[in-house]
Amino acid sequence: MDSHMQETIKTTLAEIKSKTNISTQALEHALIITYRLLDSKLESDYNLCLSSICHIANLKHTDRMVQQLLHDCIIKSRVFLYNNLLSTTTPSYSPEFSAQDSILQNFYTSSKTNTTLTKPQKEVFDAFQRERRLIVSAPTSFGKTRIIREIISANDYKRIALIMPTVSLLSEQYQDIKSNIEGFTVSKSSKVKIKPDEKYILVLTPERMSAFLDENPEFAVDFFVMDEIYKTDYKLNDDRYKVFSDILYRLAKQSTHFYLIGPYISDFSSRFRERFNAKFIRFDLEIVQKDYYKLDGIKNNGHHTIEDGNIRITKNKYTNFSRIISQPSVDGKFLVYRYRKQYVEDTAKSLADSKNEKEHNRDLVDYLANSISHDWDLINCIKRGIGFHHGGMPRHIQDLIVDEFNDNSKTGLDYLFCTTSLTEGINSAAKNVVIYDKNMGTGDTLGTLDRKNIEGRAGRFMQHFIGRIFYLETDDREDQDSVIEIEYLDKTKPDIETLLQLDHHDIPHEQIDLHNSFLDRVSNLNIPDSLIRSNRFVSAEGQIRLIQYLRSTNKNYTIEDQYIKKEIQSEILSIIFDFLFTEKDKGKSFNNEVGKSILIQLTNYYVYHKPPFKLMLTSNTVKGQRKTENARIRYVFDLFTKYFEFTWPKYIKAFENLYNFTAIEKGRSPIHLDMLVAQLEYGTTKPHEIILRDTGLPNEIIGKISDFYKECKTFEDVQRVTQEQRRAISKGIHTIESKVIDKYL
Repeated sequence: MDSHMQETIKTTLAEIKSKTNISTQALEHALIITYRLLDSKLESDYNLCLSSICHIANLKHTDRMVQQLLHDCIIKSRVFLYNNLLSTTTPSYSPEFSAQDSILQNFYTSSKTNTTLTKPQKEVFDAFQRERRLIVSAPTSFGKTRIIREIISANDYKRIALIMPTVSLLSEQYQDIKSNIEGFTVSKSSKVKIKPDEKYILVLTPERMSAFLDENPEFAVDFFVMDEIYKTDYKLNDDRYKVFSDILYRLAKQSTHFYLIGPYISDFSSRFRERFNAKFIRFDLEIVQKDYYKLDGIKNNGHHTIEDGNIRITKNKYTNFSRIISQPSVDGKFLVYRYRKQYVEDTAKSLADSKNEKEHNRDLVDYLANSISHDWDLINCIKRGIGFHHGGMPRHIQDLIVDEFNDNSKTGLDYLFCTTSLTEGINSAAKNVVIYDKNMGTGDTLGTLDRKNIEGRAGRFMQHFIGRIFYLETDDREDQDSVIEIEYLDKTKPDIETLLQLDHHDIPHEQIDLHNSFLDRVSNLNIPDSLIRSNRFVSAEGQIRLIQYLRSTNKNYTIEDQYIKKEIQSEILSIIFDFLFTEKDKGKSFNNEVGKSILIQLTNYYVYHKPPFKLMLTSNTVKGQRKTENARIRYVFDLFTKYFEFTWPKYIKAFENLYNFTAIEKGRSPIHLDMLVAQLEYGTTKPHEIILRDTGLPNEIIGKISDFYKECKTFEDVQRVTQEQRRAISKGIHTIESKVIDKYL
């Protein structure tokens, strides 16, 4: 019987998608069958029913019986907010609500937060209340983060950590918690003063959480959340997975409750689940349904029906893209994936060249022209309703562009071109996702997890019933399982840097010999393993070679009052580059002696002259490295976000530890490089400005508002001053800068 119902619904969906002139009677019949199939316990049947509801709701049908049946299916599906969206999209929608309908909805509505959960969300919440250590895989638009405040409201936690992968998600979660949860000190800065009897919610990136735990080793968390948990997987082989997995380990071993969430995960390390007694739940259903169009110019050339129109697909990808977005019935905004930063910008520029100027956010254009460059292609793009976004751009500019894309007014952006930066939890208003390339930045083919993450951005709950996904290149390989594996538990030979961070009793039995042989080796070299361990995830071999070099040289660095002479700083940076930089750190720009010299020269210029972005952009050295303005902008963005703020500070801290160890051996005075680290990592050495920088504010804005905050010692002080002086602060800055302050503070 179920198979007959499934076929009936699938047939109706196929007719709807092909734009067949389907009868009212057929829709009514499909909804009756949908109502019956909702009794099934199978997730695949439930997802099919949601597809039926979404596709029929998307028709905006005015027939009263169709509307009533649709309403009854929505109530039975327990995704009550579909009704709210229908009321917005279909003004004539006015079904009868029974008393039973209201009772059911109230059952799914929190008495504390007044949030109405979907059926799957309530299943997650109930599972957490039972298990207390829960890992959840669910698609985008499921509402995984919405459950966080329900968990906090329902439990008596006192010290909570919410670990978010990006400043954008961090700020969004911070605002949500701040607005809906009372009784806690909520901080998005690691610079927060801890009082024994107060309750805290820390909303931090993994890097900032690591710094906080190092400074507050006695702080015991009783509940933590990690979003985008797939970033702990060692197979990602990026610069951050070690930090993510380290924070997961440090928090989980505190015998705390946790809620780990991420999209499209097939399974999570069985050894981790066993070690920490965690439950894994996987959902594959889509609250916002998807329609897929394979329009590969090689494999699928010819005519294709899309909505009410017909387009011809050729071997030219850009022509195919232009035809898709020119189709009048393909409504909504477009998120376009390209696999390299330059391709993102070039394709956005090509589209902008074909469009006329439209109403746009003139304040944003003015701000970008004055703070970055009048000749930046992004400015011309914005004027034509187009934006681009990639990981090399400063976070506050990325956020401003996403905000413009999510703006549904006539000045908002219609197109947003992105790299995989769009997969990192960007909540966008895109109805359409175009997968322009089947590759990723390394040139390899997109993996299943990355591809699904991109696809998941099509359609946003409470804005769309249906999202569309267009493939301009396709990969015929079958989907692979996305099993998240933790390095120290699941990798055959984990890096020694990872094993060193573990408590001895947590080192897997099969890794004990590897760990102990390293300890014996450094012991024979008279190097404490605690020294190597203190420099988290800096190459152990590089550290050993650097110690041996420092022992063999008679160099004695004299630094007075933390002021470093330029020639000494250059020598220190050179040594760090030679001994601690990996090939990935050097990249293509700085992978030889000339590149090394240029990087050190630009770093010195930044430290000693503190140039704003625009001045750095116009330096002769930068002009000599890149021919075009846009290439120079990408180059300087990379300098700031990768080298100044991340790579150099990590290695300078390690150098200081290693140099001082050898200096003490020789009876010499230690050196202190804290000011250099702060100047690079934060762009300032002033404590109150470091707190402001910790929130995500850029240095250009901080420089204008610094005097208001000079007495601030903690993030709470910053919040208080912001509230008290908001009007005065806004008077001296650009309107866009006021918007950034409102978002981050």
